[in-house]
Amino acid sequence: MVEVEDRYDFVSHVTQFCRGLRDHDMLVGPREISDALHGVGLVDVMDRARVYWALRSLLVSGSGEIALFDELFERFWRFESSPNRPDTIRGTSQAGGMREFRRAPRSRLVADVDSADVHVELIRSGASARDMRSQSDLTILSADELTELSRIAAGTVRALASRPGRRRRRHRRKGTPDLRGAFRLSLATGGNPVRLPRLRRVPRIPRLMVLLDVSGSMDRHVRLLLELLYAIGQRTKRVETFVFSTSVTRVTRQLMAPSFGEAMRRIGDMVDHWSGGTRIGESLARINAEYEAMQDRYTTVFVCSDGWETGAPEVLEREMRRMRRRVRRIAWLNPLLGSEGYEPLAGGLQAAMPHVDQFVPASDLAHLKRLPRLLRA
Repeated sequence: MVEVEDRYDFVSHVTQFCRGLRDHDMLVGPREISDALHGVGLVDVMDRARVYWALRSLLVSGSGEIALFDELFERFWRFESSPNRPDTIRGTSQAGGMREFRRAPRSRLVADVDSADVHVELIRSGASARDMRSQSDLTILSADELTELSRIAAGTVRALASRPGRRRRRHRRKGTPDLRGAFRLSLATGGNPVRLPRLRRVPRIPRLMVLLDVSGSMDRHVRLLLELLYAIGQRTKRVETFVFSTSVTRVTRQLMAPSFGEAMRRIGDMVDHWSGGTRIGESLARINAEYEAMQDRYTTVFVCSDGWETGAPEVLEREMRRMRRRVRRIAWLNPLLGSEGYEPLAGGLQAAMPHVDQFVPASDLAHLKRLPRLLRA
């Protein structure tokens, strides 16, 4: 039987966290507490990374306070009391003194995100006799991992931007002399040209088309790849994203949401073919037919899939060849590549490989770090 042990006010918990920071000589007052409450209300309170960055950006005044903030945030996220301060959280009193409030290892965290007042409930489920053999989701990223993923996304965009565009930007040392700019700058020195500015062509970022497999065999890897695509979309708007399994859905607009949590919600509401079978060839055929205008000699295509195909390999080979004739290059991101003993022997992969320019492992951040370097090759 499920027993509701406490109904805990999350606003009070954030307030106690801010007071704990103030007790450790950080510059946190009533105004900062108000800003923190407002900031947390704008992000998904179940997303640790979003809460961390929202609070850190509002409450940390200098780099010397980051280590202390990180230590106290760990206690805050585990629902522990701040050290050296009595716990005054509502609903936690106990005979003989105040008891420490923490999230039990066997508890479930539930949030009512639709209401104006966000509450957190601890629901103790107790011991369970059910045999759970499902694998843990290893793609929930910490704050440091999100930072690293952001670097990978930035490196990927720079690697794609290898062709100089028409626009020019002023540069101190490189580029052609900007005589018009030199005359303009000389007005401040009485007509004497003191400095000769230069103009450099700005690299043009080509279009990126991403085809993400959301079939059942890709369940453990979809969130990590969507995080990467969302981070890339924060740096360039020339990204077109499709998810496919037995059907195809364009999710470009959904990934433009203000937060990743909101993007996941919008995609989940729109896509109704999660964790199904895989028909890569038929999905590519539809994309080639309906979105041909998006494919040109400046387009790079990412196919994110493990290659398990239930359709005819001949269809996949034909559509890959058709797409490859139009686009700049095709990179296949395979989460299974890099696993011990793995060989791309699936019929779908064997059919597609002759038309793939880069075959990239994509199971974790360590493998994704190699993506920008491989794209420059």
